[in-house]
Amino acid sequence: TPIAATAGDLLSAPPVPASVGVAAMPGETIQLPAVTDGSKTASLLSLPPATVGPLSLRLAAANGDPSAAFEVGARLAEGKGTDQNFKEAIVWYQKSAAQGFAQAQYRLGTLFERGLGVKADVGRARMWYQRAAEQGNVKAMHNLAVLSAGRTSGSPDYMTAAQWFQSAAEYGLADSQYNLAVLYENGLGVAQNVSEAYKWYALAARGGDGEAIRRRDALQAQLEPDALSAAERSVATFAPKLVIALVNDARVAGEDWKKR
Repeated sequence: TPIAATAGDLLSAPPVPASVGVAAMPGETIQLPAVTDGSKTASLLSLPPATVGPLSLRLAAANGDPSAAFEVGARLAEGKGTDQNFKEAIVWYQKSAAQGFAQAQYRLGTLFERGLGVKADVGRARMWYQRAAEQGNVKAMHNLAVLSAGRTSGSPDYMTAAQWFQSAAEYGLADSQYNLAVLYENGLGVAQNVSEAYKWYALAARGGDGEAIRRRDALQAQLEPDALSAAERSVATFAPKLVIALVNDARVAGEDWKKR
């Protein structure tokens, strides 16, 4: 989301016997044979709703696999094969996010920011975005920057916004490239630098964004020939950083549990 051009516990159950093959209805807690593992004994296991997916997925999620818990949360949030239920989705996202699973942390951030299934809480949204961003989740970087540049919780923190827009821009996220250019053009959170602004507008314009093209062209006349040539070389040689699929791709994140 562009900003204004002039400004903006670990909850895991013990292992379940491989022979268990029972189903549960939504919200049901099933009784399992007691299993002793050292000093730990398991007798109850709360499964996700039966409509969410196969028993293997639901058992993996209930047993604390972060990928499986994320997939359950995603299916509930998206209404994929089951009724959409943001409140229940948050429960499973939190089980996953508490174990450091970046995709769940990012999704939690969006739900807290938008107030879906929970009361809107920008502070918690910011916390989850930051945890995901620090692991390399590019969209979380961008959203964290937007929150920092906004006025939803006090004065804008353009310095922090610039840092996270820069991080996401280097991964090739066009919206962050555009917003970073705005900050450089106006000297918000960074030293004013028309050449840098031109570079990032030009990179954002690659996808055909009309406003990015317009701003790039408007700055072109302000640059000396040598500075313009240097900026153009930077654009031509720019190569986005490679993203980590498990951290950024919801499909990959939601299928990782199958490897175990």
